[in-house]
Amino acid sequence: MAALIQTGEVNLPRWIPYIPCRGQYAQSKQRRMHRWLHNARINVHRWYKPLIKAALADWKDGCIYLSLDTSMFWDEYCLVRLVVVHRGRALPVSWRVMKHQSATVAFKDYREMLQQSIHLLPKEVKVILLADRGFVHTDLMKALTNKWGWHYRIRLKKDTWIWRAGKSWHQLKDFHFNRGEVLCFHNVRVHKEYWYGPVDLIFGCNNVNGEFWAIVSDENTTLQTKARIWVSL
Repeated sequence: MAALIQTGEVNLPRWIPYIPCRGQYAQSKQRRMHRWLHNARINVHRWYKPLIKAALADWKDGCIYLSLDTSMFWDEYCLVRLVVVHRGRALPVSWRVMKHQSATVAFKDYREMLQQSIHLLPKEVKVILLADRGFVHTDLMKALTNKWGWHYRIRLKKDTWIWRAGKSWHQLKDFHFNRGEVLCFHNVRVHKEYWYGPVDLIFGCNNVNGEFWAIVSDENTTLQTKARIWVSL
């Protein structure tokens, strides 16, 4: 841990000067660290769970924001992680690394990870999950609402299909905005083939760079909540 803090990176050769070891050569020190990291008796999740649970046990706010995202390593491994977002920092709650050559994952790939996270979060606190476009999974939204009692704010792609009463199906890219313009739709459905709803949408055009953005939520969206949504995301 001291070596990691000192170097600020995950790089065994860089850790060597900060590792107490009787070995005389850098290679022997590196081999010793490598053996320790690959010790089958060390269960990272088993050691970490009590730490994160204790850290969150005395949560003072009435709401906790979680972020779900993916990262790729060497174009071969995909890290799916769930973190607490608080005061500009991200505190890991749970994660999964799998051999997967894409940052796009299915709900079945991270469902168990989310299920296990429930027991680590503070009790009687409103939970809001933030996620990017790759997590617009119908099964995820169903589980969040019906099984776990969480709320969500998930980004949507421009080609997402939505349905409104009396308006049939349209893609978000069919709507055109000037910079800074925003629309809120309530009680809509998303995904044309296997639709899900009712949900609420807030979408529009960024007033700085002109980029399109869209967010789906199980909670009521209004123009007054736009700023709060952007801060949390």
